[in-house]
Amino acid sequence: MLKRNDEKINGFLFVIVLPFLLFAMSYYGFESSYTRLKNSERTPDFLFSSVYAYRVIPNYLSVQMTDLMYYLINGPLAFFKDFLSKNGTPFYHGLFLMNSVFFILCSWVLNSIFKLKAAGFLLNLNARRIIHLLSVFFIVITQYAPTNCDTIALFCYLTGVLFTLKYLHAHKNIFFYLLIVLIGISTFVRETACINIAFSQRYSSALMT
Repeated sequence: MLKRNDEKINGFLFVIVLPFLLFAMSYYGFESSYTRLKNSERTPDFLFSSVYAYRVIPNYLSVQMTDLMYYLINGPLAFFKDFLSKNGTPFYHGLFLMNSVFFILCSWVLNSIFKLKAAGFLLNLNARRIIHLLSVFFIVITQYAPTNCDTIALFCYLTGVLFTLKYLHAHKNIFFYLLIVLIGISTFVRETACINIAFSQRYSSALMT
């Protein structure tokens, strides 16, 4: 029992805590010269025009998270206001909070994918953790230029991969229906939703040959 609890704690630290700390470092550990989002007081107007206007879900969440951070900074976290103000705006803090949630979900989905029997050699714990850590590291690097849609889009893609693998190997229709719903929803996140369709077709063809 103690050994099993230790494994759960280690898994929680590796899948949740460590990725979150790395993610926080990418947002607050250094200044990105590529983006001005850290100085934006409100959700930038360009997110609601051109191609960005079709990314409905990230834009809506950005507005809601910005309002939430305004409330927290001027309310329950007022004692922390000076520190938060020095390290970003309500929009930037809201962007970090939103992306960190989906990033942690990405880490959890990756761990679930690597545990599947379809993953083959990744059934080895050490191999799984090394590849998981590398995957997390590469995702963190992309946050040098943070956006409000990339992490959500990645979560949708990884979840689509998980549903595809489970459907093709467990042959349960529920995963196929979930995949269809996910693709429909993810079209309001980013145009890359079609990648899930491409992966499903490609992987299905590979299994048939």
